[in-house]
Amino acid sequence: FEVSNRATQALVGQAVPSVAPNAAARYFSKTECFCFSQQPLAAGEKKAMPVRFIIDPKLPADVERVTLSYTFFEAPPNSQPGLAAGNAPKT
Repeated sequence: FEVSNRATQALVGQAVPSVAPNAAARYFSKTECFCFSQQPLAAGEKKAMPVRFIIDPKLPADVERVTLSYTFFEAPPNSQPGLAAGNAPKT
C-alpha cells in the first residue's frame, strides 16, 4: 500500500483495516501490517507500507473476491505509539 501525506506539516497516522465481504474476514489473517503500529509521515512524504496476509484455503468457494482496504486516520497528539487496539497480530 502507498500512503501520502498531502499536508504541509508532519503527522503520525494509524491505519484501520477492513475486509470485505464480511464472511471472508474470519479466513483472512494479516501476518505483517503497517496497521499494527502508528506511522510517522513528514510533510509531503509518500511511503510504501508493507502488508502480508494469508487467506485460509477453507474460504468458502462462493466467495469469489476478497477486498482489503484501509482508512488512515491522524493519531491524536498525545497517543502512545505501538500496537493499535484491535490490530495486534494473531498468535
